[in-house]
Amino acid sequence: MCGSFLFQKEKILREVIMFLSPVPFGKTILDPDVLRDDRKKCVKAGPCGMGARALYLNSFYISRRYYVVYSDIRRIFKRVAMSSGGFTGKGMFSTIPYLVVVLKDGREKQCNFKVEQDVDNILKWLSENHPEIPLMTEKAEEEAKGKKAQTKAPVSGKVQREIDRLQGDIDYLEKKPEIYQGLSAAVRRKRTVDQMPKSNIVIVTAIALIGFLGLACGIFFLSAGRPYAPYLLLFGGAFLFFSLAAGTLPIGSNTKGAVRKNWERALADSADYISGKPGFFLPPQYAHPVVCRRMIRILESGRASTCREALEVVKSDLKGLNSEVRVSQEEYDEVIRVKPLFLECDYKDKI
Repeated sequence: MCGSFLFQKEKILREVIMFLSPVPFGKTILDPDVLRDDRKKCVKAGPCGMGARALYLNSFYISRRYYVVYSDIRRIFKRVAMSSGGFTGKGMFSTIPYLVVVLKDGREKQCNFKVEQDVDNILKWLSENHPEIPLMTEKAEEEAKGKKAQTKAPVSGKVQREIDRLQGDIDYLEKKPEIYQGLSAAVRRKRTVDQMPKSNIVIVTAIALIGFLGLACGIFFLSAGRPYAPYLLLFGGAFLFFSLAAGTLPIGSNTKGAVRKNWERALADSADYISGKPGFFLPPQYAHPVVCRRMIRILESGRASTCREALEVVKSDLKGLNSEVRVSQEEYDEVIRVKPLFLECDYKDKI
């Protein structure tokens, strides 16, 4: 009786391990021992990972569920979806980042992330370790080539000095990218939590409770040797993991008080850092390289002649963007990074 029970538990454990082992997404299949070692040593970035032999991708519930060797990949790029409200201030203006992997056989996999910085970290790692893999869409590549081919119109000495000032600010910000990245992430998270519909919170909380009960029952019936215990464990775990992955439960760092303190801390870090550069133009809540680059383009185009005027044009442009305005992918990527900074402060320079 005891031996049969132990055998059954070992069998269940093997089935669970096989279920959680990564499966190939591309055509190339790695040796199980090589795969196990590569996954163990991979560099983790959110639910995905970068190994020496393969890139590990997540399923909806399980991190690093699939793998694809680098030679099977045609291109990888970031895709960002907008939540309700679009470019306006009516919605939460949060974003849902994805990593899109396109294989050479034409298949495509989209991996969802909670933190956009994790996607950026993957793309940065790939650019350094696998420069042969394109990291943007074909359309974005063509647009980038077209912009490089365009010649810039000459500007006056006064405008050039303003441009040089902003370029110096960009260089200073890039010395510690975690400052502006933390500020951008904090403000977007704050807007997400502050404007989370109560109905969503109730639904996800109910799912979490069902998942917890499923896990508890699964553990109890597993100890009793019931054959349906693994299914309760799997489904209970899936429900619980889904509720936690949604980032909607008002616990820990997801409470309004916690996200407000996190944003205030990021804002204080930004103010402290830019105070180390005399003459830094932007206020701390807008201190982001993308804002500086947009201001430089405005100065180069002749729409403004000073930094102050350029900042006001940036604000006007951002206010004018809504869900009905069509923009390029590059413009879209910029807007979702910096518009929340302005929305949270109501476009004011002093808060």
